[in-house]
Amino acid sequence: MIMKFNYLFSIVLFIGFCLPAQAQTAKKKPVKATTTATAARSKAEKMGYARTNKYWGPGTYYCYAPGTPKNKMADNAETAMRDLTGIFDTDLYKELAKQGFTEVPKKEVKSWFNESKSKDVTYYYSPDKSYVLQPSVKDMYNSPAMETGKYAYASDYMARYVLLPKADSLKVLAAVWQFMRDLNEMKVVLATFGSNFKNADPKAYPIQRAGSTGWTSMRAGTFVLKMVDGKPRGYWEQNDVIIRRTMGMTDFDLLVMGMETDYWYSLRVRLKKEGYVLAYNIVASNMKDLEPGNTWVKEYPKHVTEYTTAVKMDKDNIEVYKKAPLPPVLADFDKLLIKY
Repeated sequence: MIMKFNYLFSIVLFIGFCLPAQAQTAKKKPVKATTTATAARSKAEKMGYARTNKYWGPGTYYCYAPGTPKNKMADNAETAMRDLTGIFDTDLYKELAKQGFTEVPKKEVKSWFNESKSKDVTYYYSPDKSYVLQPSVKDMYNSPAMETGKYAYASDYMARYVLLPKADSLKVLAAVWQFMRDLNEMKVVLATFGSNFKNADPKAYPIQRAGSTGWTSMRAGTFVLKMVDGKPRGYWEQNDVIIRRTMGMTDFDLLVMGMETDYWYSLRVRLKKEGYVLAYNIVASNMKDLEPGNTWVKEYPKHVTEYTTAVKMDKDNIEVYKKAPLPPVLADFDKLLIKY
């Protein structure tokens, strides 16, 4: 059952997360005159939910999904990025300036955050220059035209990049665990926690590649089955033990992904020549293209079902692990989250 859940959920996650990210790096749009009125918004609206106007809402092609969000309101680094999605381009650039973001001069663009070496992407320094922000603005050609006859552009994706020295591996672990605490605070489902490095042996013990799907799986750790004296033997190891042992290996690569009804979150850590590159991504799934004729009023219940099913299966896996031929010792969840 666990394997089936892992496989199906990973496929759903891959499709849902990657599709809206295809247009993640558009050129910065010139400021256009709009007739959008800015009204006072509730805390929920400021957190990225329930924001509606004549271009988004029940019955429109693009809109914020109706209903009460399942995740808990929170105030952390991920919600700060989430707040920047779903905003008209002109309002987005004003908001970035208001918060103290400054555009990265072209001569200061580095390959560790601009891996494609694109000259069309606009990056921003955070106010304290602790990270580099990459916003994505998407054309809304399938939404109703504005009164001016023009179509809207809005933000649907945010990425931020952090560079840490190779010697600061403990800071990397602390950042990864903080990301997971933030996801848990928002009641996000942990979809993937997996690591790899060059020439890693998936059957080796001590285990070389971490791999878990779901919070319960994270508590269990990673399992490997190998032959010992001609007989199969299984081993469990906690994921943080595996990460600590392997994170200095060539081409080390760690991916943590989470999902909820309206957003997808990920943190990818890669060891490059410059050091550890941490790439955080947030995708507003309710800004993706829908099939012609579909609306978010019809689409949103499917997202709720996917989320609630994932939450239930994660809880059910506790009993599944207990009945496994080689049951793991499930780590205390609260203690696991505060390890680093």
